[in-house]
Amino acid sequence: MKARCIANTGKDISEKALNIGYSTETVFELEIGRVYTVYGVCLWRDSLHYLIKGEEHNYPSWYPSELFDVSDRLLPVEWYYDYFKAFDITAIWGYKELVEDDSHFDGLMERDNKALEVFLKRKQEIDGYI
Repeated sequence: MKARCIANTGKDISEKALNIGYSTETVFELEIGRVYTVYGVCLWRDSLHYLIKGEEHNYPSWYPSELFDVSDRLLPVEWYYDYFKAFDITAIWGYKELVEDDSHFDGLMERDNKALEVFLKRKQEIDGYI
């Protein structure tokens, strides 16, 4: 799946997204007009987010979907899905480790080297597929 960035500030997102830690002053490290590959999708407190390797330090991060228009709807064949009733993240789609391994999901946000290595491996596979 690919998404074109149409906005990069907190002023451009809904109240739902603002209520999970962003502010209208937030500036996201994204380039307007650039098309990004989406490596995962999650529903976080009723706000849809995309896992994208943005501009900041070459790391993957979660960004509100409202900052993008989907330009290519094709999903990788090897994507997984899970649903959680009692957590802030209620649903997730993406590569196997992202969906099935809680420590990997958390490790990405903590910039853990092992998690980043797995992400880069899956990124290479997904980029080769799409």
